[in-house]
Amino acid sequence: MPLRTVSTRDALVAEVRRQILSGIMRPGEPLTETSLAAKFGVARPTVRSALQVLESLHLAQPSLGRSLVVPVLTEADVRDLFFVRTPLELEAVRVIVERGIEPSEARRLLGEMSALPADAGWAERVEAHTAFHLALVHAAGSARLNRIYPALQEEMQLCLAQLHGSYADPKDLAEEHRRLLDAIVSGDLARAQREMREHLARALRNLTSPG
Repeated sequence: MPLRTVSTRDALVAEVRRQILSGIMRPGEPLTETSLAAKFGVARPTVRSALQVLESLHLAQPSLGRSLVVPVLTEADVRDLFFVRTPLELEAVRVIVERGIEPSEARRLLGEMSALPADAGWAERVEAHTAFHLALVHAAGSARLNRIYPALQEEMQLCLAQLHGSYADPKDLAEEHRRLLDAIVSGDLARAQREMREHLARALRNLTSPG
C-alpha cells in the first residue's frame, strides 16, 4: 500500500481541529491568518485555505469583524443540533433492528473505546464517541444519510467538547455505549429506540444544564 502524503494544509486543519476539540483553543478565540501563520510556521495562503476547510466543517465561524473565530455554541444551537440528530439516529436504529443487521464496526469501535486509558485526553474520548455513532449510522446502509450525518457530527463534536467532567472515566463512556449497543442488537425495536432516545436526552441535558 502506498503511503499517503499529507499536505501542509491538511496537517494544519488536523492540528487546529484537535486543539479546538480538546479545548486548547477556546470558544470565541480568534483564528486569524497572521496569528496562525506565526504559531505554526506556515505561509498565510496555507492558513487561508485551512480556514476555509475548517469553516466548511463548522469548526470556524465569522466574527463581527473580518476574521474567523472558534464557534461559540448557544443553548439554542445545541438544541437545534439534537432536533436534527435524534430522528436520524432513531431511524438508523429502526433499520438495523428490523433488518437484523450486525453493527460489527460499531462493536469493534466500542472495544477501542473500552480500551482507552483512564488518563485519555478529552479529544480522544470525543473521537471515540463520534466514531461509534458514525459506525452505527453507516450500518443502516443509506448512502444519503452517510453524506448528511458526518457533517452534523462535526458540530456535535463541538458540543461534546463542552462535556468535560460529565464522564469521569473513559470506562463510564464505554459502559453507556455498551448498554446502547446491547439494546440495538437485542432485536427489540422498542427497547433499542428507547435506549437511543434516552442516550441522546442525557447528552442534551449535560450540555444545556447550568454549571
